[in-house]
Amino acid sequence: MIGWEVICVDIRESIIRSVVMALQGRVDDDTINTVQDVLTIHLNEYEVTERCTAVAVQDNSAAGMLNRFIATKGVEGTAKSTLKRYREQIEHLIWSLGKPLYEVTTYDLRFYLAMRREQGWRGRKLKNSTLDGMRKCYSSFFGWLSAEGLIGRNPCAALASIKYRKTIRKPFSAAELDRMRMACRTKRDLALVDFLYASGCRVSEVVNLDIADVNFDKGECIVLGKGNKERVIYLTEVATRTLREYLEIRKDFSDALFVGRGKRLSKEGIEAAVKRIGWLAGVDDVYPHRFRHTLATNLVERGMDILKVAAVLGHSDISTTQIYCHNNKTATKADYIKYAA
Repeated sequence: MIGWEVICVDIRESIIRSVVMALQGRVDDDTINTVQDVLTIHLNEYEVTERCTAVAVQDNSAAGMLNRFIATKGVEGTAKSTLKRYREQIEHLIWSLGKPLYEVTTYDLRFYLAMRREQGWRGRKLKNSTLDGMRKCYSSFFGWLSAEGLIGRNPCAALASIKYRKTIRKPFSAAELDRMRMACRTKRDLALVDFLYASGCRVSEVVNLDIADVNFDKGECIVLGKGNKERVIYLTEVATRTLREYLEIRKDFSDALFVGRGKRLSKEGIEAAVKRIGWLAGVDDVYPHRFRHTLATNLVERGMDILKVAAVLGHSDISTTQIYCHNNKTATKADYIKYAA
């Protein structure tokens, strides 16, 4: 980057970062972690002095620093979908500002967000919730740059969160779930609807599931959630039965739990499938995450301990799960009448 000071780089750190970046997207995260650990341990046995190189200047261009940030977050276990969002949002910011990252100020970021709000997307203004999501991307990036010593002051430190009204997502009613089940035209679609509700899985988790991950005898399944954390999810007898019936008619050789035209069903494929089912059933606003929301709401309403609900959903922060308690207006009113009378 023009005008960026030359930085001395530990050769060992440079080698490890280069290898990690080269492995991204080619091997799984466990392999990357192992390679990183082995390199760190073995390179520690050598006396290595810092040196200044032209490569260091190139690595510290805006694009280079973004690549290193993405690689670091990937190694830490950040979901691929989140990494993609980071890259898209930050690349657009870098291109729009057109200045070295160490010169970016809090005002620059406020102005950029204000312009994005006005410009909108496809003729519609961006919601405050969308803008705050963008702010969180920038905060993570500039916070990392500051911690790594690649910039001085973090411009996001003084950038306050953008307030927005949190709308309560409405779960499916029992009648709506029944109508969608009745509207399924294939065994796969029925198994998908039952699995999404019974498991409470995120759509990304369903995409990555293999048949081998399901224990039909126990009615359990191991999923890899956010942060590469494994958890056990449970299936109802109905979901287990419809999943068995679907797998029994499969003629492909894919390991994937759900397929479309013989290939692993993608996130977009699942979204399209449930949207079509909703249309056939006359149910509006059908998307995968709403099944997860419905399960969580039902578990809370039926008295399941909030900590156990959090475990089922794979929430690392209990406050994320507590939103389902706040949404439980029926139980709240019943308790009020019981205790206030």
